[in-house]
Amino acid sequence: MKTDETNKTFAAIDLGSNSFHMVVAQEDGNTIRIVDSLRHPVRLGEGLDKQKNITTDTQERALQTLSQFAQRLRDVPKKRIRAVGTNTLRRAKNRKQFMAHAEQIIGKPIEVISGREEARLIYSAVSHALPETNGKRLVIDIGGGSTELVVGKKLKPCLMESINVGCVSFSKRYFADGKITKEQFKKAVIGAQSELEPIQKEYRKKGWNEVIGCSGTIKAVSKLQLELGISDGVITLAGINTLLDKLYKAGDINKLGLQQVSKDRMQVLAGGIAVLKAIFKSLDIDALHTSQVALREGLIFDMIGQLEHHNTQLQTIESLKKRYSVDLEQAERVKATAKQLFDLVAESWAFDSDTDLQQLKWAAQLHEVGLGISHTQFHKHGAYILENSDLLGFSIAEQTVLAFLVRYHRRKLVISAFDNLSNAEQDRIGRLLSLLRLSALLHRGRHDIEANKLKFKVKDNQLSVIADQKWMDEHPLTEASLNSEAERLYEIGITLKVKT
Repeated sequence: MKTDETNKTFAAIDLGSNSFHMVVAQEDGNTIRIVDSLRHPVRLGEGLDKQKNITTDTQERALQTLSQFAQRLRDVPKKRIRAVGTNTLRRAKNRKQFMAHAEQIIGKPIEVISGREEARLIYSAVSHALPETNGKRLVIDIGGGSTELVVGKKLKPCLMESINVGCVSFSKRYFADGKITKEQFKKAVIGAQSELEPIQKEYRKKGWNEVIGCSGTIKAVSKLQLELGISDGVITLAGINTLLDKLYKAGDINKLGLQQVSKDRMQVLAGGIAVLKAIFKSLDIDALHTSQVALREGLIFDMIGQLEHHNTQLQTIESLKKRYSVDLEQAERVKATAKQLFDLVAESWAFDSDTDLQQLKWAAQLHEVGLGISHTQFHKHGAYILENSDLLGFSIAEQTVLAFLVRYHRRKLVISAFDNLSNAEQDRIGRLLSLLRLSALLHRGRHDIEANKLKFKVKDNQLSVIADQKWMDEHPLTEASLNSEAERLYEIGITLKVKT
């Protein structure tokens, strides 16, 4: 059997609003070779009830699908597997319950990603799969609950949006009875155009040289036009209208007797075509070519090009620091001390030297980002920024942890805030938070700590700060703050001792 070091197989799972997809691939020069792919029409989006909870039946269907995927994952190294959730899991109120069961089955955490991060990954897949050109591309992916639109050049996206229109949501809203009429279709197109209106001017201004579509809806429309003799597979507005004329006459898409599109895709195709026509009209598109790759291939390219992924995260952090005028010297001071403390406790506190350290360093660099709004309660402003911004390269879970660390890096610790975390996460995040709080406290005066003036020791859950007596006498505010901090950290199970 191949070891993790020699096994270069990767797997990506996309828990979409319409279907769950999995691809297994191997690195092949500058591209990838797909060795297996699975798709199941779970219809997660249809399974949201009025309270936005995933119904029990839908969860059972989804978990059964993941059990099948898990069998295929047995020979894939864990570190080369990624699973992401998109629009429906972004909206589902009971997603944590569902994800806990799903993670047990596949043995990997599920990352719920933002719409713009989804768009970035989709563009990455398409740009890696197609020949490089000097022109700009518009990439379109119509999913079950959202549609991603990206304009980019070569491997770099420059304009990205995720719009809350999709084939499942629009089919459910406008074509629930399965009938397709001209009047109802017109309403659906107008509904999609209203969602596109806020972005159409910016997109038209940016411009592009070619348009690529990479979703199930778009591939289905291409196949239908080819089967019906409407076109050679290239999609145009005239071709969409000809297809619609045939659908209006049939009254029901299933009456056309088409062979090239699966039955489950047919059930959500009307909503998808409405969204596609709205995009053509809103963005004045001439022709659209299809691509066979999508989000899951983007995940694999992201895993292969980890340096590129980390660069995306780094660019996001740097952008936030610049936008909110973060004091760079202070951020570096706090980060350096946080890393010093981390290195001291990493082994005894069972930290991951990559993931946990990276989260701590991000939080240290951005702990004052809220000052860009107001000094008063800036930690709360910072948390709001981090929780509600689209942070490219970050999963929603990573954003949540980052926001939590910044929110509670100073002042009172709200113990009830930890209740939403699992027991394992409570310990891990609590320990990371203690390091960040101590680092920020020690640099409150916005100065460097002189060498040999402070030393740190750790034993189990006890942190000791050993200070030079003269230095402590010269910093009575720091001494008082450390004593107060000891009381606060004790509430989350960490003992802080101050010694001279």
